[in-house]
Amino acid sequence: MSETVHKRLLSRIALLVIFSTTSIPLGLLQVGIWANMFDEFYEETQSIALSAEWALDGLHRCSGCELVDEIGSDSKEAISQLSSFSLETKLVHDPGLKIIIPKTQFIGKNHFPLEQVVSRIDFVESPPPRA
Repeated sequence: MSETVHKRLLSRIALLVIFSTTSIPLGLLQVGIWANMFDEFYEETQSIALSAEWALDGLHRCSGCELVDEIGSDSKEAISQLSSFSLETKLVHDPGLKIIIPKTQFIGKNHFPLEQVVSRIDFVESPPPRA
């Protein structure tokens, strides 16, 4: 596989992962439901303002609104369970737990041999403190 095809494939996979892990699909579903509700209310009332108000006020809910509400609450519960799990895990609060980050090493073009690095410190004389 050529490099551009490989990059394109990875970009599409990344986009799919981002799309599926966020609430974007749920938001798109909600917008579609609001559009359908607006259409139904407009057929009843023949008023754009009243139809928009009814579709967005939350008092005239349909089965689609209930579905989005249920799916949204399920995802919020899953997120809250994950955060409570991390707080209950003893490893997180263990004072004896030491995280060691090894010294970074530069690889490739970022590596400069120490002999080539020129460092100069200018000493500035400061006057003695006043009495």
